[in-house]
Amino acid sequence: MAGKNALRRWHGGFTLVELLVIIAILAIITAVAIPQFNIWMVRAKIQGASGRLQQDITWAEGYAIRSGYPVQITVQSGGTTGCSWTITPAAPNVSQAVPKMPASVFASRYPNTTCNILAASTVSITPTGMVYGAGNTVSSAAFTFGVNGADAANYGYWLTLLSGAGNVRSCATSAPTSSVCTLQ
Repeated sequence: MAGKNALRRWHGGFTLVELLVIIAILAIITAVAIPQFNIWMVRAKIQGASGRLQQDITWAEGYAIRSGYPVQITVQSGGTTGCSWTITPAAPNVSQAVPKMPASVFASRYPNTTCNILAASTVSITPTGMVYGAGNTVSSAAFTFGVNGADAANYGYWLTLLSGAGNVRSCATSAPTSSVCTLQ
């Protein structure tokens, strides 16, 4: 008989106490998940900005090799307002769209994201894929991306490296002034 009463009670629905327990559990899960989601979103924007620069540098390198003309890359740090870069092929009559990132577009796509120029704000990629800086010497370039504020280290930093041999790499780093990749 006890089994039939329990079965009848179950079909009757949930009690108020059971509903309150479920709501309390959902509230706790939400309270834990929302801050982690916000951190994840900020990190995704930082990595997205670094990845976009890496993609545009790779385009410049490929264009220089295919066209036989050097391509100049200039990155400008806007400090707390973001970043911008231009890619300028030396080839005459460039028939395809050349990637670029104006400061206003950077600010709207990657809000509160900053970039630091660690090495060489302007470099040229030759048709052989080599990277040259000022004075026509083999050079490299390094840029870090992060956010503003006292808690910037909580979100981490992302690094884009361009070696003198033309290798482009994007990875996590430990500080806005570090050009060393770290594992995260």
